[in-house]
Amino acid sequence: MKKKIIIAFFLIFIIPIGIIISKFNKFKNEPYQKTPFFDLFVAKSFHKEDKERPWEEFWDNSWNYVSEENKRPVEWITNPKDFEKLDSVYLGLKNTTNEKFYYVTWGKPNSRIRKNFLVYKNGEIDTIPFGGFGCGTGIYIAPLKSGEIAGSKFLNPLLFNPFTNYFLPLKNRRFPQLFKEIYGDSVAIKYEQATYSLPWNKFPSQMIESKEIIISTEKIIENWKKGDYKLSPEFEKENEQAFYIKYKGDYELSSIYEKKEKPNN
Repeated sequence: MKKKIIIAFFLIFIIPIGIIISKFNKFKNEPYQKTPFFDLFVAKSFHKEDKERPWEEFWDNSWNYVSEENKRPVEWITNPKDFEKLDSVYLGLKNTTNEKFYYVTWGKPNSRIRKNFLVYKNGEIDTIPFGGFGCGTGIYIAPLKSGEIAGSKFLNPLLFNPFTNYFLPLKNRRFPQLFKEIYGDSVAIKYEQATYSLPWNKFPSQMIESKEIIISTEKIIENWKKGDYKLSPEFEKENEQAFYIKYKGDYELSSIYEKKEKPNN
């Protein structure tokens, strides 16, 4: 009788546990799997594959926008004053909920952060929306437990031309004019981060948004005149792509662009 009970126990409990462990080991050893956590393994088990889009990941809803009541409360950590200097800035994301969630990354915090600009110029507002990363190869989701912070320092995005992503020419004497052509009288930056929530979480997967960080271009230029900016070889070189601006819906070279002609040999 005892032997039968042991066999029954083995069949009911041990074999299913062994199957789960085997499947989990296979899951975490997949070559593209950078986050082999057991809760993700369980979440993937709930996911129903779309036969028409079999390449989709189970966390592809991370880019969804949700209603106001479903927005996940998080704390964005940064110092707006840092954006007044053309140097490095810090941006952190703190999980202030009582549940773990995941964020989309390229291997470190803020590596897949989106940024959108609102430019205030002559009483009008223009938007410069996020232009895309161009490639999704190598992205995965990393965990963020309750109370944890994912953050890093990176170059102030105002060091770049948002239309071409080229370094702005910091040593050009007409930099202030070009900067105001691009960023107007003031500019607001809003960051977005794609996040994945486990099926049993209170808040759904979603794109979370920071509050707008508003920067006066006059303050930037004032600090530039003081020499308070990031100086490196990349910003000393001048490239035509750095001088493109948006004018009446089209992109064209700024009128201040000084093209250097090669001397005739």
